[in-house]
Amino acid sequence: MLMGEYAMDRIRTKQLASIADIQVGYQARSGIQNESDGTYRLIQGKDFDSSHNLKIDNIKRFNPERIPQIYSVIKGDILFQARGLEHFAYCLTDSLENTVAAGTFYIIRVKNNNVLPRYLAWWINQVPARSYLQSQAGETSISYVSKFTISKLTVKIPPIEVQANIVKVMALWQCEKELHDQYENLKDRMINKICLKSFEE
Repeated sequence: MLMGEYAMDRIRTKQLASIADIQVGYQARSGIQNESDGTYRLIQGKDFDSSHNLKIDNIKRFNPERIPQIYSVIKGDILFQARGLEHFAYCLTDSLENTVAAGTFYIIRVKNNNVLPRYLAWWINQVPARSYLQSQAGETSISYVSKFTISKLTVKIPPIEVQANIVKVMALWQCEKELHDQYENLKDRMINKICLKSFEE
């Protein structure tokens, strides 16, 4: 049981800015070129797949023209896509050295141990949070969520054990989806192989 009755009266409600620091990502003065010998890596929106999972091998290298440490990301940081067709949150589960997030993201870093980063990322992706963020997004050709808007986002914080259970369930669900996708891809290849072989026979 993720949320027993015993926990309902222990749920706290906080604004995001009170539980996490919010930093705008790296903004280049000019276009960023991919450099194989670059000293830093840059996470961009295109480095995420359709399920909003980060594809680490796709991250480009570059040589920063600004002080990169301000925009560096660490394990447990949450990247929120503030500008684009979709707004989503992703929690970094790997230690990425010399890596910064692009300016289209906010880097959200939890302030204390009362909130699990992966739970917070999950909450930001849920309907109540998404509805609020979408309703406040700037009405331009490319939707934009301001830092002020996301800082005011209401976050429901259950006891830490409930957060951990939610994180565990979502991790298992993600694993199941990946296995299902692998199975479907394998089945497609097998069927196509059988069909092609029929020409030879």
